[in-house]
Amino acid sequence: MNKNNLARSALLISMMWLLHPVAQAQEAAMPAVEIRQPLVMPATAAARPSYLARIQRRYEQGNQPIGELQNGLFCSRKSDIYWTAKGGEALLPTGVMLARFRSELQKHGYPLPGPKEAPLFQEKPDDATPSQAEQSLQVGVIVAQVLTNLCLKGNASWTGEAYLRLEWQVFAPDQRKVIFKTVSEGVFQSRQASLEGAAPPIVAEAFSVGVRNLLADPAFALALQTPYDRAAAAANASILPPSQPAAPGAGAGGAANKPVPGPAVSIDNLPAAQPGGEMSKVIGQLRQGVVTVLTEGRSGTGFYIGQSGWLLSNQHVVGTARSVRVRLPGGRELPAEVLRVDAARDVALLKTEPPGVRPLPLRLDEPGLGEDVYALGSPLGDTFNTTLTRGILSGVRLLNGQEFLQSDVAILPGSSGGPLLDRSGQVVGITVAGLGARGMAGMNFFIPLASAVERLNLQLQQRPPKR
Repeated sequence: MNKNNLARSALLISMMWLLHPVAQAQEAAMPAVEIRQPLVMPATAAARPSYLARIQRRYEQGNQPIGELQNGLFCSRKSDIYWTAKGGEALLPTGVMLARFRSELQKHGYPLPGPKEAPLFQEKPDDATPSQAEQSLQVGVIVAQVLTNLCLKGNASWTGEAYLRLEWQVFAPDQRKVIFKTVSEGVFQSRQASLEGAAPPIVAEAFSVGVRNLLADPAFALALQTPYDRAAAAANASILPPSQPAAPGAGAGGAANKPVPGPAVSIDNLPAAQPGGEMSKVIGQLRQGVVTVLTEGRSGTGFYIGQSGWLLSNQHVVGTARSVRVRLPGGRELPAEVLRVDAARDVALLKTEPPGVRPLPLRLDEPGLGEDVYALGSPLGDTFNTTLTRGILSGVRLLNGQEFLQSDVAILPGSSGGPLLDRSGQVVGITVAGLGARGMAGMNFFIPLASAVERLNLQLQQRPPKR
């Protein structure tokens, strides 16, 4: 018996668990699925390596046929296909799913864990340095539903169609928690051209489409690289007012577990100097109130919201520090105390001595879709402080249970914590994450200002009028 015949015999034996010969088999109807374009992860994004670590198959539909298998030269002999624990591996092999998931990530720029190699030198391990396993995110998938109609022609030549519903989870070992969940679908059809394979490649192709639809979801890309997810893991270590210990079980995610914000903080803010003015007329003054936040080994952006020295920035910019330095555009540096953070919302309240600059005016309502917005920040460090970029508000998104403003306004590492402004120079949001260009244009995200004010429990003495 030649190699092809052996492969076909082994396949048919394994697929006997999938087949129930009947006089009139039942063909499955394929649901309509949108085929989306995967987002390319920018090379500059601080994305963590990820890999498919867990695969489960759900068999609740096992008592009902999932489609029809035909064979013979004219696909005339028909049997029902059943999705069972004993035959699932034959229909969609684990090794095929692992390889195809890795291939799609690699093809679209997502970092993968490197190969394990013996070290050239055996050094004393640094307890503060996480291992590769701790740095890599583990992806799990549940194959929740399968529908397929197949025709086996000859030894290992297939035509047909398949549909998969896939439930995804991303697990962060360093956080010991699932940081992201979603569902994607995949569908594939090849009625004319035959595909070769010992296992039905039609189903594997549908799996690949499901993976590409996962990569088309900006929330998945954000889960791998955004600072606010990693910051949420540090909620237990959040800096709280000394008189306000964390509530029992306080942690990341969910209103019930967010850190206790403490009593309201009164902020001596000022309204816009020229209400309804144009950005070109107020930008000089606005720049004076935007600072570079300097911490150990990194920098970000912050901005003054009060005359007495009150500043806003991101929690991931200040980290777990209780004090940082801020540098004003003219070069003057001031020490800043980190007084309050909300790690799940990724916002931080800082205070310096009164800086002698006008605080930025605040607008608590959200700008409308298509409205011009501007970002001020210190991308790539203090050398480019108070860089101004312009875009439009592209949407309001709910990601990982949090609301974000989405805009195509350009931002780069170091812009985090800076203000997002409307066309008259009022702050409407705080820069938090960006996916850059290379297939992700417009995928930059900002914390709505009103959300930051609420989560930090700030009381503005002179609230800007809502429009």
